[in-house]
Amino acid sequence: MSQLIDFLQKLFETSDWPPRWICGEWSSFHGWLYITSDFAIWLAYFIIPVIIIYFIQRRPDIPFLPVFWLFGAFIIFCGATHILDALMFWWPAYRLSALVRFFTAIVSFVTVFALIRDLPKLLQITSLNSENNQPNEIEEYRSKIKALEKELSELKSNE
Repeated sequence: MSQLIDFLQKLFETSDWPPRWICGEWSSFHGWLYITSDFAIWLAYFIIPVIIIYFIQRRPDIPFLPVFWLFGAFIIFCGATHILDALMFWWPAYRLSALVRFFTAIVSFVTVFALIRDLPKLLQITSLNSENNQPNEIEEYRSKIKALEKELSELKSNE
């Protein structure tokens, strides 16, 4: 227990380790390739959940909404490990990195278990493009189009 308390008390302390630039024989090319790659991965991992959130806010009726939130959290945590790896070249926050990786592992397995739990239900969903759904939807759209065309012609005749 004392190790855990010590770990948390020194979570942001970096004096125990040197920056990554000092560890090993990093050429400028290799170091900056590592840093820019990790930064690009983090950026993509940040943008993907934003898109997922945008999608689920526009479609609150989507089934299995918690799975989408879990995917978003999983991707954000994965991205956080990459941005911390890039920052390690200047700020060796290995304790923080370890904690973020621990939470990434937890969220990853919660996502796995949710997918395993929901997979049978996901497989039972009929396709949105199935023949059973299309005729009804097409008829609804045709009815709406006819009603709108009728409204438009009435508006034009009243002008």
